[in-house]
Amino acid sequence: MRKIIMTLLLSVLAFQLQAQDLDYGDVKEMDFTLKAKNVTENPDAIVILKKEHVDFVLAQNSGVTQRRVIHERIKINTEAGLEYATKRVVLYIEDGKYTEKFKDLKAATYNLENGKVKRKKMKNSAVFEEDLSDSYRIKSFTLPEAKVGSVIEYTYVIESPYVVIDDFVVQYEVPILNIDVEMVWLEYYQYELHFNPRAAYIPKFEYSDGIKEFTTTSSQRQGMYQSSTRFKSSKYSVDTKTVSFKDTNIPALVPEPLAGNMDNYRAEVIVELTASKQSGYGYKQYASSWESISKTILENKNFGEQMKPARFFRDDLNNVVQDKNSSQEKIEAIFQLVKDKVKWDEFYGKYAKNGVKEAYKNGSGNVADINLLLIAMLREAGLESYPVLVSTKDNGIPFYATKDGFNYVIASVKSGERLFLLDATEPRSSLELLPTRVMNWRGRIILDDGRSDWVDLFPNKDSKEVILVNAEFNEEGAIKVEARKRLTRYLALNTRIRNDDSASLSNRLKSGDSSMEISNVQTKNMDVNNGPVSISYEGTVTSASEEIGGRLFITPLLHEANEENPFKLEKRNFPIDLSYPYATKTIVNLKIPDGYKVESLPESVKLMYNNGQGSYTYQLSEVNGIINIVADYDMDVHLIEPESYEFFKKFFEGIVAKDAEKIVLTKI
Repeated sequence: MRKIIMTLLLSVLAFQLQAQDLDYGDVKEMDFTLKAKNVTENPDAIVILKKEHVDFVLAQNSGVTQRRVIHERIKINTEAGLEYATKRVVLYIEDGKYTEKFKDLKAATYNLENGKVKRKKMKNSAVFEEDLSDSYRIKSFTLPEAKVGSVIEYTYVIESPYVVIDDFVVQYEVPILNIDVEMVWLEYYQYELHFNPRAAYIPKFEYSDGIKEFTTTSSQRQGMYQSSTRFKSSKYSVDTKTVSFKDTNIPALVPEPLAGNMDNYRAEVIVELTASKQSGYGYKQYASSWESISKTILENKNFGEQMKPARFFRDDLNNVVQDKNSSQEKIEAIFQLVKDKVKWDEFYGKYAKNGVKEAYKNGSGNVADINLLLIAMLREAGLESYPVLVSTKDNGIPFYATKDGFNYVIASVKSGERLFLLDATEPRSSLELLPTRVMNWRGRIILDDGRSDWVDLFPNKDSKEVILVNAEFNEEGAIKVEARKRLTRYLALNTRIRNDDSASLSNRLKSGDSSMEISNVQTKNMDVNNGPVSISYEGTVTSASEEIGGRLFITPLLHEANEENPFKLEKRNFPIDLSYPYATKTIVNLKIPDGYKVESLPESVKLMYNNGQGSYTYQLSEVNGIINIVADYDMDVHLIEPESYEFFKKFFEGIVAKDAEKIVLTKI
């Protein structure tokens, strides 16, 4: 028996090592039994083979054509894994001559029935086409009869007239058993590889030199009276460099709560075209420094020209700034003017789509239309304003010099020694408060001469919440509360953006206590963009006290107590992104009911995280029949790195444990 098991294990191992060389359609019974290594739970799917090869073809008529051949084989393990049975391929389209083509698709689903592999081919009618924008088209297809336990497989070719090579994604949310990536670079083009420095897995490439032969054909007419055509073929060779890597058991990129955009940590290979050298065109070096990239973007007519002062807005601008004395007053007035005049059409972009004049006329535009218009107005008013390139949170982080890494632009403006960052696409935003979608590490500020530098996009001030609760027991033994909340900065901004109706706001105020009754909810400053938001309400709390043996056991912070630690993972591979630093102060004044006295109060305590980066102060006292509870939570950092997670988790465990301690009252 042991010999049989060992033979099977060796067979599976040999299969995994050789799977990179499998041809399409070569699915065997063994594919249905493959397992991923070093996983504690069954993954939704397993990628048996991921293969991508890029090569170039030279032709007399069409010039250089890039061919990218994709071949994937995937085993589906769960219902959630069925999402891998649908594939979406994005193609770049410009016009008939410069459009990427989707070709040579073959796809099939394999199921194991009575010990035999049954194949179901996908029909051509299962392929759908959709225009994503003027520049991009999507080809999509879904494998037929795919179910849990199926193995799916597809291969296709993308032909492109461009020599720019798209990124290689080498890590999925599920394990990859075998990966095979190869590129053949022609001597005419120089490339450089970049890897995500925040990824845990970094592929290792091998390089080898070679020669690729191409054939050209020419024709010549002969004879004066009986003409004929002679065809002549000639061969020529081109030096090449083959760049490849093969590996096994690529770990899955497993999402973690509050980690932000997981693509920031995904293993990928970015291929940058750095130079070209062709007969008749000479040697051309492409932008490879932030300064040259900044100048290139600035010279684009849909960027630099859009920030020039213009007559079409001059009258409106003069009307809003004529009575403003300070630079900050002017900035606020111009900022509000742009937000009132032009609404965001939900499209990102660092280049203007319609142009600032059309956007102003029509009252709608993309991100660049709006924020470049804002810069133009600020400059017209005599203020020092520059664009800041941004990569949004869902776009990832540019980790090398590239203009393609940015998909957004905001405005900067100086007022004395202060630099304000502004985004007029968000109607509720104010000075110093960017929408959270753009708070992605750093932005690149571009000066008029093309020089550029990094600016920090994260706020350096706490967003604060102050909660005051006056509480006393009613005749039914429940606790009646009158509460007021005061929210500042991002806590206020998010509340304004949500703009909850009465029922939704009441549910939020319950803080997870579904048994709590809320009434008489009132808000203040919800319709303005500056200053704090205030919320007041009344309520009845039934779950914060319990009578046992003539004694009352009371949760001091009532419905505001932290009842559960949200950080449950034993360890983390990725940071916790809290978005911004924040602090909360909860004050509860609880009247001791008639006929009772204090038997015991929880001890006051101060908990610390990471040498003062975070703290929790908990104090209780009793004076004249009133128990006063004050809890201060302060977190000065927004990012908790994996190496600090254990300490942060224990810090929160201490908070939850302290909040769970009870006030004990006994009858007099």
